[in-house]
Amino acid sequence: MNFSAKLLLLLIIIVFSSTIVFDFSLPLMTKQSVNPMNFAMTIAESQNTFDLEANQLFSGAVGSTIGYNIYIENRGKSIASYTLTALSNKGYYVEVWRDTDQIGSGDMQLIPPQESTITMNAGEVATLIVKVTIPSDATNGTVDATIIKAVDSLSGASDSVTITTTVNSDLPYPSNWIQLGSDPTFPTPPPERIDVKSVYYTNNGTDVFFRMAEVSKPNPTAFLYCVYLDTKAGGQQIDTYNYDYRLSSDGILYEWNGVNWINSGYPTYWQVDGTGMVLWADLNNLNLEMQEIHVLSRTTTKDYTWKDEVGPYIILRNNISEIPWILIPVLSFAIYFTISRRIKKNARTHKHILKTYW
Repeated sequence: MNFSAKLLLLLIIIVFSSTIVFDFSLPLMTKQSVNPMNFAMTIAESQNTFDLEANQLFSGAVGSTIGYNIYIENRGKSIASYTLTALSNKGYYVEVWRDTDQIGSGDMQLIPPQESTITMNAGEVATLIVKVTIPSDATNGTVDATIIKAVDSLSGASDSVTITTTVNSDLPYPSNWIQLGSDPTFPTPPPERIDVKSVYYTNNGTDVFFRMAEVSKPNPTAFLYCVYLDTKAGGQQIDTYNYDYRLSSDGILYEWNGVNWINSGYPTYWQVDGTGMVLWADLNNLNLEMQEIHVLSRTTTKDYTWKDEVGPYIILRNNISEIPWILIPVLSFAIYFTISRRIKKNARTHKHILKTYW
């Protein structure tokens, strides 16, 4: 056999050997690894998740009931139920209500009793209003921490928020706050939480007060917190109403002169209280001509860039100016509130007429 024939035979042997030694098919482990991956993903997608927000702080006098807004969101992909509990470390009486129409201060009582269940559809957000009653014999300066806890009835997962109420009978404003309504949207995430969740008002016969209940502590250094009042003919048009006065956290009571907002020469008083911004003005400095007073809450940057808006609400003039706050409990059966609100942030409009006996 010559050299060429030997070389050809050697090449044939090498080719056949390669076919046996090297298997170019996919490894067995690669084929089987697909199923465990799909199985793990299926489990993760089937788990319900939820979020409960946000911690709240405010002050109140002895014997008063302070309201707070918190929110629960079902972030899972199916209907879920959550068991609720409320525990005050000082033993204060606590109620939790579900608000369904965003007007007033709650529509369906959940607590008491403890361990009530709330059922929510996938993606649904529920507004919960917590009411903490300070006993009449409470000591000034006492700080109550009420923990609201929600537990997923299926998975056992839990979340909680803390409602902190400080007893203070020396506040410059009354503690008989009346809630006008709530924002139904889930609180904005950190870090910048410029988000008013509800607006309250009260009066003491001399001044009218507004409480803007924020998600977190207000920051008057960076932002302006304002309440607009439509009290007479004319005013700056904002959507469907014309506003005449603006209470502002820069300490000025502004008045619309037909062209611009000008300093009325009178002050707006303000105070940060926990997660609330309280604004108030002397009733003698407001011209209340209309029977229905429209109220709009708005937060802007210092250069008036819009950040947040809640309202408008309607309050009958008599409730603002003619009934001293100390008489409200006595005359509660005779007082009617007409409230309407519009939600601007989520591009939905809600307009309601409500008669409530206080």
